[in-house]
Amino acid sequence: MTKINNNNKFISKLKKFLAFILISSIFISISYLIVYKLSILPNGYDIEEVQKDYIALRSFNIIGVEKELITQSFSEHENWKIYEIEYEVNRQKEFLWLLFSAVTISAFLLIYKLRNGLGFWNAVVGSNIILAVLLPLLPVIRSLNRIVDLIA
Repeated sequence: MTKINNNNKFISKLKKFLAFILISSIFISISYLIVYKLSILPNGYDIEEVQKDYIALRSFNIIGVEKELITQSFSEHENWKIYEIEYEVNRQKEFLWLLFSAVTISAFLLIYKLRNGLGFWNAVVGSNIILAVLLPLLPVIRSLNRIVDLIA
């Protein structure tokens, strides 16, 4: 009898885990579409055009709406900045994708834990939402600051 109960518990946990993997995959895919296809980049930059001596960037405001087009020219001795800007813009997108994915998955876990009757602070700790925001946010800020320094 206990073997049947253990099998039922295992199957139940396996179903919940597979459902979580499916939902997480959907959130990760949506985050990818938001960052790479829709170009919703809060306070970020996207590359419009790259040439041998200049780079054109689109900048975005805090909610991810296009703010302005920045064209920056560089001398022959400063061409390395173009490659650095490209690298930092791509890094910024990767970290924003990670941030959006982590926050949505953690928010889902938070809501799931709250609906199952867990206390608010226990649900916050269990969902890791604080880490999901802070860990990817620091590299995003660092990349944005580096882009601003390279443009200036």
